[in-house]
Amino acid sequence: MITDTTATAIPMPTREEARAQGEAEYSALLAMLRPLTDADWARPTECPGWTVREMVAHLAGAAEEAVRPTVQARHLARARTRDRRLVPADSLSAQQIADRVGRTPAEMLAEIERLCAKAPKKRAAVPGPARAMRLPASVGAPGPGDTMAYLLDVTYNRDIWMHRIDIDRATGCGMAASDAEAPIVAQVVRDLSRAWTASPFTLSLTGRVEGAWRIGDGAGEGGSVRVDAVALSRLLSGRSDETKMAYDGPEPDLPDRLRSARLLF
Repeated sequence: MITDTTATAIPMPTREEARAQGEAEYSALLAMLRPLTDADWARPTECPGWTVREMVAHLAGAAEEAVRPTVQARHLARARTRDRRLVPADSLSAQQIADRVGRTPAEMLAEIERLCAKAPKKRAAVPGPARAMRLPASVGAPGPGDTMAYLLDVTYNRDIWMHRIDIDRATGCGMAASDAEAPIVAQVVRDLSRAWTASPFTLSLTGRVEGAWRIGDGAGEGGSVRVDAVALSRLLSGRSDETKMAYDGPEPDLPDRLRSARLLF
């Protein structure tokens, strides 16, 4: 149980903490993938156009980019010419998937097992000057001034966690537990608070991650919202608008404001 605190004050993970979280998330991902059948790999996910296979190809590609920076450089170069209508993150994902066309589920699983043992360490080892580089707005950074460290230490691990939810929902395989889930959700809550411009309110999460935080730094008192942690994360990612919220407070439109909030996943 995470104790009540001001969400904006939650610190980013250190590179060592981020490495441990990445290792935990990859371990949980592998535990989910190993029992899947060929039919499971072909099931559609809630990401448009992606089956479980494409989703795993994306995750494998992101891990390969961490382990082999030349692959990321190649993907970035192709991203500039592949389809200029795509934002860089979507173009990179397309390259990651294209590299794995024709690979069998067994080959994909073997690749994930090999790369996941190295990717968190490689991300943690990125030198300080590179980690301090500002993220361009086109990447979708959640706040002004966010740096490459945010991408390395927060975004990649959040991406694995959310896609594990997607795979579970697509296949019913069950979502393996990970020690990284609570700190990953804490960063989601932090980003929500940083972006929140309406009246501050207390957010209480239930389910896989429990805790209470003060959202927003402005004036006023917006009351309290109680909601399932996974459901809220899916909502903030743009995947679902089926989230059930229990609201108690003086501003009836506050839940609607929360429903319209979006974060980078």
